[in-house]
Amino acid sequence: MNVSSVAVIGSVTIDTVEHGGRSICQLGGVTTYAGLTFRRHGIDTFVVSNVAERDRSVLDILTNEGIILCVGNTETTTHFINHVDDDYRWQEMPHCAEPIETEQIEQYMISFDHIHVGALHPADISQDALNFLRATKMFISMDVQGYVRYRDRDRIINRASDMLPIALSVSRFVKADETELEMILSAYKMSCAELIQAFGIEEIVVTRGSRGGFVRNSTGHEAYYQAKPVAIIHNIIGAGDVFFAAYLIHRVYKGDNMDVSCEYASHLVARYMEGRYIKPETLNLKRFFHNTE
Repeated sequence: MNVSSVAVIGSVTIDTVEHGGRSICQLGGVTTYAGLTFRRHGIDTFVVSNVAERDRSVLDILTNEGIILCVGNTETTTHFINHVDDDYRWQEMPHCAEPIETEQIEQYMISFDHIHVGALHPADISQDALNFLRATKMFISMDVQGYVRYRDRDRIINRASDMLPIALSVSRFVKADETELEMILSAYKMSCAELIQAFGIEEIVVTRGSRGGFVRNSTGHEAYYQAKPVAIIHNIIGAGDVFFAAYLIHRVYKGDNMDVSCEYASHLVARYMEGRYIKPETLNLKRFFHNTE
């Protein structure tokens, strides 16, 4: 497939990560983890997001790596609090940015030929913008996570969103974790094969944390992969985003088969979790917000 540039669309987030008795503040969102992965593989990378004016300095982390920003205004920047215990995670979202609208995407369309949808909650990207993306017929990939979440006060609850059918119909390559996929299949009373057929999905990438995962395509072929050993875990937040971006780079940009693409992505994720790919200090926001730990 002839693609050479990508726009990652979704919230750039200020994340608090509670893990092992420690609390850190870091830059997050699919825009960060997938954006950096695409860019570090030499791909022209754009981030379309909304960030409050007072928080714009954190975007230096992205621009310093050559990512091009298409950032709109919002009163508040999306903020997640991630409570992590090995593979288990629960989240709070005390603040969220204004939805990304059609005109924010449309004005930059000439600059990219691949759109990677990285919504973190159902209202992250407006319905009009999703409908616009569907009408473009561009190559679009999507992490499903934002469309299987419901905000109950500040806590994030797993639930299939009303926006999910629109999002699935937009995307040719879809990524979900095992729990998310089970939730979707249960909600729609479909098998994985039926889901792929119903929404015209070419491939679905399913991650299962420390148990690896698999990819299934529209012909029914499946490729399974094992998680690679990790000596010391420094970060698991964003691991799925790194995996999916790395998979797309080899599968779509380089034209490798499913097995080779999975193998490469699983090796890269192990490096990421060990803090050797996107280093924790790269994402740490302490230098921007001096009162964080």
